[in-house]
Amino acid sequence: MKQTILILSILISVQCFGQKWHLNNVDEKEEYPYEYWFQYENKEDTCSYQKSTNPESQISVFRLLDNQGDTIMFSNIKVINLENKTETNLTSDYNGNSELILENGKYRIEIRAMNYDNFNLEFENEQQVELNINLGLAPELTVYQIDSRKELTETEILEIIECVRVNRNDFYKNCSDLKKYRIMMHI
Repeated sequence: MKQTILILSILISVQCFGQKWHLNNVDEKEEYPYEYWFQYENKEDTCSYQKSTNPESQISVFRLLDNQGDTIMFSNIKVINLENKTETNLTSDYNGNSELILENGKYRIEIRAMNYDNFNLEFENEQQVELNINLGLAPELTVYQIDSRKELTETEILEIIECVRVNRNDFYKNCSDLKKYRIMMHI
């Protein structure tokens, strides 16, 4: 029973940190024929927004922040008028802000910022809007590789992924079992 609870808690904790893994290659000629790749996602850090209207204002404001409240500057913001298909490209300033005068109509805003998830939103505009957008973190860029002598079960892979997460600085030494598998980082 204790083993079952331990395994379930490991699986749940691993899922909380969000993993993306797959079997990348099988080459029976190699010493470690099974090659798995994984990277850490940031599922708990997602995009959100708050939209308000300001009947007094003549300008719409788009404000970009991360989930810690820090401004996101120099990000690409595309505003598409869905009725006449025109596009306006903006860049957020030092304060994470961009301004644009919007006509009444339907719009889509698309935001692309390095290290953050892409953000898309369709909205209808009857007055100038103020959009406060919090961008969530994108998946980590670091890709890890597990080379294994035999095919691994999902449980084994998730245990290795958790070991790497806990031992980021010394994962090769602490998480590899050279009789079974070795772990490397893609550069």
